[in-house]
Amino acid sequence: MRIVWVLLWLALAQTVSASTPPQGFVARYNLSVESVPIGETERKLERLANGDFLYSTRSYATGVAAVLMKDRISEQSRFRFQKGQFQPLEYRYERNGGKKSRLRSARFDWQTKQIEGDRDGEAWQLPIKPGVVDRLLYQLAASYDLQKQRKRFSYQVADHGEFKRYELNMAGVETVDTPLGPLTALKLQRRDGEYETTLWMAQELAYLPVRIEHTEDGKRYRAELKALSGISLPRRAAR
Repeated sequence: MRIVWVLLWLALAQTVSASTPPQGFVARYNLSVESVPIGETERKLERLANGDFLYSTRSYATGVAAVLMKDRISEQSRFRFQKGQFQPLEYRYERNGGKKSRLRSARFDWQTKQIEGDRDGEAWQLPIKPGVVDRLLYQLAASYDLQKQRKRFSYQVADHGEFKRYELNMAGVETVDTPLGPLTALKLQRRDGEYETTLWMAQELAYLPVRIEHTEDGKRYRAELKALSGISLPRRAAR
C-alpha cells in the first residue's frame, strides 16, 4: 500500500527549482478540541526588507471559549533561504494571558556555529549542526520538500536544549473539503511517544497545510483552513 501512495504523490507533485524561494502567504484556520470550536490561528510567511523571511503563527480563543480561555500563543521563526536550504536565525515561542505563561527562544549564530537559547528563564547552548531547523520551520521545510518531490521527510530540530530528529511519514492521499473547494492533500504524520501530529498538505496550494491534527493527553486538537491570501488557487480547483 505504501508504494501506491508514493506513486500517487509522484504523479501529483509540482517540482520547484532548488533556488526558488518560498512563496509568501497569510492563512487563517479554525481551531477545535474534540470537535468543539475554541478559536482561530493565523499562519503568515513574509519576506523582510533585508531579504530574510519571517514565518509566524498566532492563536487565540474566540466566542464563548474566549471567556474561559485567555491564552494567546505566538510562535515565529526568522530565517534565510540559501541554495534551497532553510537557515534558521531566530526562534521565539510565547504563551501568555492564561494560567500558564511560557517564553522560549533560540538564536542561531552561523559565524560562531552556536545556538543560544532560553527555556522559561533557563539558558542552554548547542553547536550548530548542518541542516538544523527550529520547531516551527520544519513544517515549512516539509512543504518545500514535497514540491521538490523528495521521498524522505526527516529534520534535525533544535528543540529546547537538545537535538531531536523529526520524522514525517507519508500516510496517504485524501480529498479535503475547504472554503476554497475540494483539494487534494498528502497526509504526513509524526509520532513521538503519546504525541501524534498529522498534516494534510494541499497539492494545489504548494503543499500548504489545509488541516492539522495534534493528539496530546488523550485530546485531539484540529486546525482547518478557513481563508487564504498570497497563494493562487488553480481554476480547476475552484467552485
